[in-house]
Amino acid sequence: MQIVKGRVLPLVIDNPETLRTIWMPFILSGAVFVPDVEGACLCEPIFLLLLLPGANERIPASGQVVWVNPAGTTARQGIGVRLQDADGAVRSAIEQCLANLPAAEGRELFIQERF
Repeated sequence: MQIVKGRVLPLVIDNPETLRTIWMPFILSGAVFVPDVEGACLCEPIFLLLLLPGANERIPASGQVVWVNPAGTTARQGIGVRLQDADGAVRSAIEQCLANLPAAEGRELFIQERF
């Protein structure tokens, strides 16, 4: 039995393009941007329940807040959650969903403008 510490956030990702916009591969072990989360602090433990495109079951993933876009900034409010994925299974599942997408240009701006 796994003990969950911190906030539990469900994250449903409807399609691979949306997944690409929230995926942060430049963060060590990977991270996802979770929009519209308020009151999170850096280093706060987060437990994500990810539902990836085409999946029938949620993937549980422990993480830690490494990025905060507070309300009132030009970017969409939300947090970046670094995956604490010892065996890399969550990262592999995300990258597998993204494998067949064509390369995106301007991705770094897409997170701010998309949401």
